Amino acid sequence: MSLMRILLFILLTFGLITACSESEKPAQQEMTMEQEVNSLVEEAKFDEAMAILDGKPRSPEVVALEENVHLQHGIYLIYNSDPSQMRENANKALREFIAVLEINPENEKATAETEQILMIYRSFPDRSPEPEVVEKLEELGFDI
Repeated sequence: MSLMRILLFILLTFGLITACSESEKPAQQEMTMEQEVNSLVEEAKFDEAMAILDGKPRSPEVVALEENVHLQHGIYLIYNSDPSQMRENANKALREFIAVLEINPENEKATAETEQILMIYRSFPDRSPEPEVVEKLEELGFDI
């Protein structure tokens, strides 16, 4: 009789585990592209977020998501990364903000962040962004 109870307990436990794991799969499958991309951005997985968008047709939704991923990545590079890597991170952030402004030249946050980084560079006479970054910024109308 106790063998029967143990077997029943194991069977019920297995069934419960299976049911719980299957209930999570539809929730993940039901995530929209926007939710999935935003979730990755919140986790600072910017390359993964861009990989989702790379194969998609250039719809207004995809373009807006790309703009946001680049913007958030640039902000992350400036405010959340290693201070000892600040010069390298500033150039990477400027590249991200350039990408934002190429998508949407009216993006005020990208413009403000770019101006702030350039102001910091101006405070050091012998420092400037990398040449290709300077070239792109000048094309976008920034004074270097």
